[in-house]
Amino acid sequence: MTVAIVGAGPTGLALAAELALAGVPCRVFDRRPGPRTDSRAITLHARSLELLDLRGVAGRFTDAGVPLPGFPLGLRDAVIDFSRLDSDFPYMLGIPQSRIEGLLAGRAEELGAQLAWSHRVTGLEQNEHEVRLTFDSGKSESFAQVVGCDGIRSFVRESLSVPFPGFPNPGSVSLADVTVEGLRMDRAYGELSDRGMLLVFPYRDGSCRVVLYDYSRAGLPVEEPVTLDEVADGIIAISGRDLRPHDMYWSGRYRSESRQVPRYRHGRVLLAGDAAHTHSPAGAQGLNTGIQDAFNLGWKLAAAVQGRAPSWLLDSYDAERHPVGAAVLALTGRQFRLNTARTRRRKALRWTAEKVVAPLPPVQDRLARAYSGISVAYPPPRPSHRLTGARLPRGRLNGAPLAELFHDGRFVLLDDREHKDLPGQVTGVRYARRQGGGLPRALLVRPDGYVAWASDEPDPRARTSAATAALGHWFR
Repeated sequence: MTVAIVGAGPTGLALAAELALAGVPCRVFDRRPGPRTDSRAITLHARSLELLDLRGVAGRFTDAGVPLPGFPLGLRDAVIDFSRLDSDFPYMLGIPQSRIEGLLAGRAEELGAQLAWSHRVTGLEQNEHEVRLTFDSGKSESFAQVVGCDGIRSFVRESLSVPFPGFPNPGSVSLADVTVEGLRMDRAYGELSDRGMLLVFPYRDGSCRVVLYDYSRAGLPVEEPVTLDEVADGIIAISGRDLRPHDMYWSGRYRSESRQVPRYRHGRVLLAGDAAHTHSPAGAQGLNTGIQDAFNLGWKLAAAVQGRAPSWLLDSYDAERHPVGAAVLALTGRQFRLNTARTRRRKALRWTAEKVVAPLPPVQDRLARAYSGISVAYPPPRPSHRLTGARLPRGRLNGAPLAELFHDGRFVLLDDREHKDLPGQVTGVRYARRQGGGLPRALLVRPDGYVAWASDEPDPRARTSAATAALGHWFR
C-alpha cells in the first residue's frame, strides 16, 4: 500500500524522496495551492548536506547557495567557526527555504513520489491495518502509513489528540529579504545591543536575510506588516550602522514556540519536523532537524511497509530522534535566552560566554559539532564497537568518497573479505582498511550514514559470524 505524507515542506519532501528511492509508493498532500515562494528558514548545516551527499544530490544545493564559514552568536565578532569541522561541508549554506523545497520536490518527483497541492486533510482514522484520510473535497483514501509533516499547527497531530507541551517564546521577530550596503556578502553578521538583536545572512544573488529582534517592536502582532522603514530604523537602532537596505522583496513577522510531543509514533501514524518539535530560531536548527528526521525515518518506514523490518525497527525512530529533538530545544533555548538577555547580570554572563569562553578551541569544536548536527549519534547496544551509533567518518575508497556507496539508499557492509548471501538491501564492499580513513576491519553502515555494527576482530571467521549476527538484528 501507499504511504501518505501530510505537508510538502522540507521534512515531508525529503521523506518522500527517501521512500520513493526505496521503491515505496508515496503521495504528499499539502493544503497550499503550489510550491512555496517565501522563505522563513535560510540555512542548511553540514550534517544535512552530508545526508544529501549520501544520495548524490548535495551539489544541487551547494550550487544554489553561498557557503558561510561561521554562525554569529550575537555579539559582534563572536562566531561559531565551522571550518573546524571534519566534514566535506565545513560551513553552513545560506539558501532560501523556497529553493530548498524546490530542489527536494524535484528530487522526490524524479524518483516517483506524487505531490498533490490544494489537498487539505480534514479527517484521520486508523486501525491495525490502515489509515484513512478524508480531504476537504469530501474524498477519502486509505494508506498503509501516514506521516504528519504539517508544521507547528499540525492537523495530523491534533487529530490524534497528542499533547504538544511547551511554551511560546517572548516577542515577535521581524524577517526581511533585502539588499544592504557596507557588509561583505560572504559571511554572516550579528550584533546585540540594549535595543535588541540583528542577524544578517547572505544569499547567492547578493541579497540577504535580515533578522531583527527589536525590543521596541517585539510586542507587535504577527499580522502587522514589516516595512522597509522598520528594517532600516531597526538596523540603526540595534547596531548603530546605516546599512541602507533597499529592494525588499519579502518580509514577515512571527512568534516562535518551544514544544515537543511526548512520542513520535502513534500506531500507523508518525510525526516529523515541526509537527513533532518546534523551538526558537536561534542556531537555525528547525529545518535541519526536520530533514534529519526524514533520513532517519525513511529507510525504516520503507522496510516496515515492505515487510523487511524487525518488529522493533519503526519504534527506533522515536527512540533515536526524540532525544535529538529535546537536545535541540535545549540548545536553542539557551542561545535565545543569552541573545535576549536584558538584566546587567545576564548581559555580563552573555559577554563572558561569547567573548571569553566560546573562542576557546575545545569550546569552538564542541559548538561547531553541535550546531552543525555532526555530533548527533544514536545509543548503541552494549557491548559494541566505539563507532557503533556514530556517523560514518570521512574516508575514501579506491579514490572515491565513501558517500558514493550510499546513493541507492541501501545498507553497506565494508570488510576486507567478501561476504556471500547478503540480504537484498545490503551492498557488500571489500576494502583495504588503510583506505577507509582509519576505519575498523569491518563495519555495517545504515542507509542514513550511521554505523550499525563494527569490528576489529582479526579472525576472519569470527568476524564473519559477528557480521551475520548483526545482519540478523537489522533484518527480519
